Amino acid sequence: MVGDCRGCIAALDVGTTTVRCHILNSSAQTIGTAHKKVTLHYPHPGWVEMDPDEIFADILQVIKTAVENANITFTQIESLGISTQRATFITWKKDTGETLHNFVTWKDLRAREYLKVLNNSWRMAFFRYAASLMYWLTGIKKFGMASKLKIMSSHVSGRFLWVLENMQAVRDALESDNLMFGTFDTWLIYKLTGSRRHVTDISNASATGFYDPFDLNWGTVAKLLKIPIQCLPKVVENDFDFGKVDGTFFGTPIQIACVMADQSSSMFGSCCFADNDLKITLGTGAFLNVNTAGKIHPSLNGMYPLIGWQQGQELMYMCEVPCPDAGSLIEWLHNADLVPDASITSQLAASVEDNGGVFFIPAFSGLGPPHNNETAGTGFIGIKPTTKKEHMVRAVLESIAYRTVLCYELLKKERNSKYHSIHIDGGVSNSNFICQLIADLSGLPIIRLESSEISVLGVAYLSGLKCGFWESKEDLMNLKKLHDVFKPTKDKNIIEMYNKNLKSWMAAVKRFYSWY
Repeated sequence: MVGDCRGCIAALDVGTTTVRCHILNSSAQTIGTAHKKVTLHYPHPGWVEMDPDEIFADILQVIKTAVENANITFTQIESLGISTQRATFITWKKDTGETLHNFVTWKDLRAREYLKVLNNSWRMAFFRYAASLMYWLTGIKKFGMASKLKIMSSHVSGRFLWVLENMQAVRDALESDNLMFGTFDTWLIYKLTGSRRHVTDISNASATGFYDPFDLNWGTVAKLLKIPIQCLPKVVENDFDFGKVDGTFFGTPIQIACVMADQSSSMFGSCCFADNDLKITLGTGAFLNVNTAGKIHPSLNGMYPLIGWQQGQELMYMCEVPCPDAGSLIEWLHNADLVPDASITSQLAASVEDNGGVFFIPAFSGLGPPHNNETAGTGFIGIKPTTKKEHMVRAVLESIAYRTVLCYELLKKERNSKYHSIHIDGGVSNSNFICQLIADLSGLPIIRLESSEISVLGVAYLSGLKCGFWESKEDLMNLKKLHDVFKPTKDKNIIEMYNKNLKSWMAAVKRFYSWY
């Protein structure tokens, strides 16, 4: 690709599956790109880690390659925007910067047994009872949420407590006031700035499970769980002055204009700026998010109130329903030799009229809302002598759509609002089969933008606003490029068949409860 402007933006996205970097010009055109597959490590059953040295080397290489492919120099990069996976953390020594263990990713289940004990402890029981009493007295939903508090493996809090209890080097560093904690964004900023910043952006902080989105601090849950506050980073807005990338990495310093959590960034990149704007990201996991504007939405049914972003004084909240597995299922199909290439899964699924009575339960990392079951097993049910590979592939794709639609149904029960369409992004959104099935089951048009890598676009947009490429969100809306709109079917027979299959799938899910 050929560079065509004096100033460009580098947008980096560090996901669980891929590290990618795009170079964009002031017209939001991608003039250079590069990506590299993330290597995950599984040292023990249920453990999912990343090597910090390995991932940092990959990040530097991907940025360098993207700049080379754009045919520009690093001096032409106006700023860098960073989007990162959430709820993945690491600890390191304050005096040397030496990491004390690998990244513990958001998909890691090592703390599962530890959390069973914690959630059944007298401390948690008393907390829930006190919160329930306050909810009864005041009717304030924040207390209602607290009365149902259950620490899940997806929360940083439980895995961090496990690390504190089981890793002597971490305890030693804490006792000598030499411990630093950070989610991926914190550590990456620390590394890129030459150890000059120990901060986390507010969207990543709100996804840890122990940052209080109501009071905007490391609050009640952190104190309840005895999280050591002294090792936590300062929480800052998304367009904070993060400093510059140290000149030793790329030959010249580069301003870090913004940092965002991946789901927040994809909301921003989808231009979901208005109240009740709705999007689904189908990446490694599936995440349904709704913009709740300037008001936090306490949920009593498994949705999570999060900070979408803070841009200057503007604070945007969103609600989320997560599913831990989506793209990871497609990757498994390939690794298990059920498909030669992930790109043909839709073609295989559509090659048969139906699933042949086969259903797949996607619980590699447990089942999220509305099931909230971390002990469920993964597997097929309904396999017969006539079952073909195509039926199995279709069952896996259908399970992704079913989980996504259940998230939407939970949202509808929770928020009495009218939704007119759903934006969709992430690598799995390239599957026409899944997009159409979600449209048919939800009854809403599914809007797919020209690029499926919207989290990259989100931090590019926010960086561009900060450095003056664009002046307002209206300018960003004008840059939005639709690619496909999947309209829900009006065929009653098809709708009836899908609804029947969904009910059968939900019955099958219950058979896989409490496997572990």
